[in-house]
Amino acid sequence: MLRVLGFDEFGQKKLVSELSGGLRMRVALCMAFIIEPDLLLLDEPTNHLDFPSVLWLENRLRGYKSSFLVVSHDRELLNNVCTAVLLIEELQIKYYNVGFKEFEKKKAAEDKKKYEEIEKFLIKNQNVDPSTFLGRQKHDKKQWSEQYHAKQIALQGKFTFPAAVPLDNPENLPLQDISLLHAVDVRFSYKPETNVYIFNDPISFNVTASTRCGVMGPNGAGKSTLLKLLTKQHQPTAGKILEHPKFTLAYFGQYSTHELDLEKTPAEWMGVQFPGEQAGALRQHLAKTSVVGTVQDTRMEALSFSQKSCIVFAKLTYRCPHLLILDEPTNFLDLESVDSLIAACNKYAGALLLVSHNRDFLKKCAKSYLSVVPGKFLLFDNMKDAERSTYTFIAEMEEGGTVSAQDLVKKNAGGASVHASQDLREKKADDSTGGAEDGIKVLSISGTSSSNMPAKKAPVAALTYTVGEKIQALWTDGKWYAAVVKKVIPDTTKYQVTYTEYGNTVNIESKSMRKAAAAPAPKK
Repeated sequence: MLRVLGFDEFGQKKLVSELSGGLRMRVALCMAFIIEPDLLLLDEPTNHLDFPSVLWLENRLRGYKSSFLVVSHDRELLNNVCTAVLLIEELQIKYYNVGFKEFEKKKAAEDKKKYEEIEKFLIKNQNVDPSTFLGRQKHDKKQWSEQYHAKQIALQGKFTFPAAVPLDNPENLPLQDISLLHAVDVRFSYKPETNVYIFNDPISFNVTASTRCGVMGPNGAGKSTLLKLLTKQHQPTAGKILEHPKFTLAYFGQYSTHELDLEKTPAEWMGVQFPGEQAGALRQHLAKTSVVGTVQDTRMEALSFSQKSCIVFAKLTYRCPHLLILDEPTNFLDLESVDSLIAACNKYAGALLLVSHNRDFLKKCAKSYLSVVPGKFLLFDNMKDAERSTYTFIAEMEEGGTVSAQDLVKKNAGGASVHASQDLREKKADDSTGGAEDGIKVLSISGTSSSNMPAKKAPVAALTYTVGEKIQALWTDGKWYAAVVKKVIPDTTKYQVTYTEYGNTVNIESKSMRKAAAAPAPKK
């Protein structure tokens, strides 16, 4: 089962402490499913999972023969696997014997009807004695009505951003030309001495003041690592990160709640973060993120993970940054909070970098999409092309092929396996590590598949192209496009080229290049 979930021989020997959050979740799910329990309890199982793993989980739950009870705020998962819903509300459990889509419609209609009936009751009984039974009824109904009304208002105002301080721009450049962060020819390894790299081929990525980019890719491919490089939590093994001297950055990572002082209350902690600010203003802002009432004065060790996440959001949004980086922000947020976060991100006027496996979130908030896959680092202007490049099985399904649940994960290598592009270790000719039996197959830049590690480093080929030469280069869609040679990669048969019509810079093999005179460049 570990092999099915993408763990090759290298991945199976890793310590669990070395695995990313998504890979740890895969191990936990493997442990749960392999014993085939009569009752399977799943608490937020999709948190930290990548898209193929979520589809694998959905497939397993659809065909699960015994009973399962799942707590989740992933709307798609609930829509696809649940046949009944338990709603915990007002200290009661209410059972709905319908699917989740039908439940949402039914619950919204029930609440609206109840609100209208209570409003009529309150109008009819404006002047009743509070000490009577009718007076008590009025008190309870009024309290419910106020909570319902406040909830509707809060959903419109959660996670709102104040206006940002204008960015220094003495040359009056357009926003798309003001660079905030620029990764230039970056290579990175957590342990360079092992010769295993997260980014072996040099990557370049420019974040401007107008960037609104969603970052996609399988677990362990380097999405969170990229963000940590941009925010200087890690230093590049090679290359450099350039930054605007006076821009402000806000970063919400998968473990940002660890910065909270759990001995303090939310109100106290916000006071420490923003000394000199009025306590009332801080409390009002906490309320915008649904941290209200007695919760503001409760020590944070007693709060849920969702409440802690909202407190971190309160800190990030109190003063508006020029660049907001969100790494899996929807984990542990309820459905209504996710909808509110989407609305707030669309109102936010600054630059945005989003890492998320919530496709609805990416589709509604991003304008471009960065595909991070072992051996590839590509930018797209639409989500469909990014998905096809990131997850090879999507193209197979669209072409009418049958893709098994096992292949969903096995064909999309991540941190549980080492792709050939990441491995600089010398191999013996008979080394089977990462072989075909592991099922790890990644679509290369030339459109062909490879599942075996290289036996040894590729021989240095005679130079066929020179820096600055205009050529044609093969793209993942199998078509040739105009490009220019930017760099010759030493000790390999690779070149760094930039596609002139689209601006994507990639490293590709010489066999995926040809002279520009070979054929006219296809029109955009």
